[in-house]
Amino acid sequence: MKQSDPTPLSPWNVWETLGLTILILMAFFSISSAIALIFLTLQLAQDPTLDPQTVIQTLQTDGLVLSVATLIAGIGSSSLIYAVLKVRPALNIQHYLALRRPRWTSWLVWNGLLLALIVFSESVLRAFEHQETFTEKIYQTTPNPVLLYIAIVGIAPLFEELLFRGFLFQGLQSSLLGNTGAILISAVGWAILHLQYDVVVISQITLFGFLFGLARWRTHSLLIPLSMHSLNNFLALFFTSLNLP
Repeated sequence: MKQSDPTPLSPWNVWETLGLTILILMAFFSISSAIALIFLTLQLAQDPTLDPQTVIQTLQTDGLVLSVATLIAGIGSSSLIYAVLKVRPALNIQHYLALRRPRWTSWLVWNGLLLALIVFSESVLRAFEHQETFTEKIYQTTPNPVLLYIAIVGIAPLFEELLFRGFLFQGLQSSLLGNTGAILISAVGWAILHLQYDVVVISQITLFGFLFGLARWRTHSLLIPLSMHSLNNFLALFFTSLNLP
């Protein structure tokens, strides 16, 4: 007797998507913390007189530590996203993550909107005399700016967009939350990831997240918000390097 074909697996539902997103983020932070712990151990081994708490505070804004942690944790966590989608092959991974090549006009329009938002938000921050020092500290403490650019402009946007505007967005968009819920929740969740900044900058990041989500929705392509994210990070590092004494 001929066996019937197995029932096709459905895509991850909204609760499964949220739970898996949290697990992937936990994996990312666990790997990052492990790498920071290795740097801490090495420094204390070289100089046992150092205060561990002081070293930990220094490592939080150390450009080399951030670069290495971002590279390893970002690549590892991106691979985890791929593994999660292979477990539930309901949709082609390229389709699930919206890895489609958009029209060239879309690149111009959405990256142009990003530049306009950057100019506007920076003008507001300057009007309130707000200074963001985290990027300056990591640039000053890195012995290898090229490695920092690869981590911040390449790997960090890749992982974060695959997770928030890729995996998470698809799960939320396919639920009753729809496009609006996907845009809002992915933007807020992505902003909360950046707890190294103060509330003013986190609010700015949330605004950028809304724009990235709109781009993902309107273009049906993850490559547009990915390019916007990378451009934003590149400009942040580039102008920081110009303003250093």
